[in-house]
Amino acid sequence: MEKRQKRGKQELDSLIPTVKKEEKHLDNLLTAARAEADGTVRDAESKAASRVQGALADLPRIIAAERASKLASLRQEAETAIEAEQKRTRTLERAAAKAMDDAVAYIVSLVWPEGRP
Repeated sequence: MEKRQKRGKQELDSLIPTVKKEEKHLDNLLTAARAEADGTVRDAESKAASRVQGALADLPRIIAAERASKLASLRQEAETAIEAEQKRTRTLERAAAKAMDDAVAYIVSLVWPEGRP
């Protein structure tokens, strides 16, 4: 039994440097991965900040373009409404003129029932 314990201790003693070496290697890999992740995060944050600044710089131009587009649309709607109202006004004026002619004719017929002298 003592031989077996001695052999187990020797195996453990021989594994300790290997385990420590692997631990060190893994620790180095973890440190490198953290540094790379930090760099990736910094790069992403920098790119995001740059894109936000670009978007903010473009905002006045975008708003002006949208305003111009909306204004053109509203002008077109106004012109269409004006044309429709002008047409309606002309129709009402013609109807009023005819009604006036009819009223004048009626009044004349009352004054001169047999027609004009």
